[in-house]
Amino acid sequence: ALAEDEAGFDEFPIGEEQDVGILHVAAVYFQPVKMEPADQAGLSVEEANMHIEADISALENDLGYGVGDWVPYLTIDYKVIASDGTIKAEGSFMPMAASDGPHYGANIALSEADTYTVELTIHSPEEQGYLLHVDEETGVTGRFWSEPLVVTFTGWDYVPQEW
Repeated sequence: ALAEDEAGFDEFPIGEEQDVGILHVAAVYFQPVKMEPADQAGLSVEEANMHIEADISALENDLGYGVGDWVPYLTIDYKVIASDGTIKAEGSFMPMAASDGPHYGANIALSEADTYTVELTIHSPEEQGYLLHVDEETGVTGRFWSEPLVVTFTGWDYVPQEW
């Protein structure tokens, strides 16, 4: 994967990075992007005005992930909430890869300047059928979380941009 300064685009943070459970979570946005297969990619570049991402990596854990590894098989639901409490965008991020590595994301349309809250609900990989070895010889000692993990990024001052 390329370093961010080599990736050919600039990511803008949405709040401070956070740790929840065994996960380190960063939320960022930048210009809308073309994705393939296009019929599964959600909003097109023409319909969207940004790409929003959750970069999720493992913290110290007993589930077999290396510290800093991307965590696969997550379902991540997102909500972008305006300062008046109105939900302006919501859905589920798609797993994908880019020049800077794997992540979860979506193109969205957000046309009004405001101070937003971004809420991410992170479901366990177990919900998608991801298995753990639990035998004595090859198994892990941990178990996946049973309730979704919620991360909230508040105070995101967004002003629409021309990319």
